[in-house]
Amino acid sequence: MKGIVKHPSFERGRMALLRALDTRMRGQIIFVTGLSGVGKSEIRYDVMRSFAGGRNAWGVGKVPVIAVRATPSSRSTFNSKEFMLRLYLSLFEPDLSWMKVRDVVTTSDEPHLRMDERLKSPFWMDFRSFRTEHSMRTYVERMLVARGVRALFVDEASSMTFIQERKNPVDHMINCMCLAEEVDLTLVMFGVPRMAALWEGNAEILRRSRFVFVDRYRYDRPEDRSNFQRLAVTIAGGYKFHRASLVNWSLDLAYASSAGVFGELQAFYRRADDLRCIDECESIQKRHIEGALSSESTLLTLHAEAAQYDSLRDPASPEVVGRVLRSSSGGSDGRR
Repeated sequence: MKGIVKHPSFERGRMALLRALDTRMRGQIIFVTGLSGVGKSEIRYDVMRSFAGGRNAWGVGKVPVIAVRATPSSRSTFNSKEFMLRLYLSLFEPDLSWMKVRDVVTTSDEPHLRMDERLKSPFWMDFRSFRTEHSMRTYVERMLVARGVRALFVDEASSMTFIQERKNPVDHMINCMCLAEEVDLTLVMFGVPRMAALWEGNAEILRRSRFVFVDRYRYDRPEDRSNFQRLAVTIAGGYKFHRASLVNWSLDLAYASSAGVFGELQAFYRRADDLRCIDECESIQKRHIEGALSSESTLLTLHAEAAQYDSLRDPASPEVVGRVLRSSSGGSDGRR
């Protein structure tokens, strides 16, 4: 697989999603959450191929799974009409490039990039202007059934939280949930921790939801630390170092600049190699690794986002459970 290493965190996330998809529940929602760069798009690409199976079993005109991107498009806010247009196009002109073996595809986002270009054409620009969201949704509902779609994968679902003032992101999620129920498909939402705003505080959504977490590696956990070290050695193996010991020496710096995220770790060693090229050196040296460190503000932001993810991932502590139980019983002695 080009650009990705099937490391333990990746494999756990992939298998968890396949298990969730194996359970049939009308209008089921699966939230796949992880930090940017952790490998969600690669998991989506891999799982779509596994879930869809061979084309010979689909039937004429059938497409068991489709993927769209929920990007902010109207003044940097989510636009439900634009999202419906993307669904319309994905059903009207299905892009099956995700069926290709990953090694021959430049990026797992290739279908999304092709759709972005397609929507810039005069035909689809006019279509966007003259068609109402309601008419597009009617077509989408019919075609999801006609195409036999069993799962809809939504990338960058966190974009649904970028909303206009006095709006609630849960409203967008409810609309998607209703669509999934009407046509009996599973909705798979991929996003960063901000996506939690789509389910928090709404019992109706939570009842229909399952959660898949694509974890980062945490330095305070021995198993994660060991896996992170192996991952760093694997990625660093693609570069030439002045001394082999520099990789182990740089582990603390690599973790600080990556927060245990695969994509950030790749970027760290890539920056070190860029500095090597600038210096016109044959191999990466200690100064290149130190120079590859991100700025203080970038590191603080990255680790704050990592902490936000951990707060979603980690179960409540016994102290929190105790406070909840005391609160629900009306007091510490259980009396109302």
